[in-house]
Amino acid sequence: MSETREEIARILADRSGAAGPGGEREGAAEGVPGSSKHGVYRAGAAASTPRGPEKVGDILERVLRRRGLAKRLEYQKLLEDWPRLVGAGVARVTRARSVRDGVLVVEVPSSAWAMELNLRRRQIMARLNAGRSVRIERVMFVLSAGDEGVGGW
Repeated sequence: MSETREEIARILADRSGAAGPGGEREGAAEGVPGSSKHGVYRAGAAASTPRGPEKVGDILERVLRRRGLAKRLEYQKLLEDWPRLVGAGVARVTRARSVRDGVLVVEVPSSAWAMELNLRRRQIMARLNAGRSVRIERVMFVLSAGDEGVGGW
């Protein structure tokens, strides 16, 4: 992950004219333009680039995409949204465990729940995929190993 931080710092440094990953900028001491003291970043430097200011979130998104992490982040958001997407009743007895290559794995307490949710598969998948850049191609319902942390059983 330190490589990602360094890449973000490099992009920010390039945008602001800073010297390196630490954000140091030559000729800027405590916000005094033209100072010869090194090591302090001047606050207004980023806005003076030819392309104008850029949101850090946009830079971060670009770095995540380059590193192949954007898709994983979207999948993680989907896992976190599981209770909202399926409703409190289903969320109480299920746990969205993982997503890999478009396959969502969901733990259920019994084969009866697996059957019920399989019958609702299309509706669940429509909710999962609505407005997302990543697609769930398949949902697998697996029986829970019986750990106490899953839902309310």
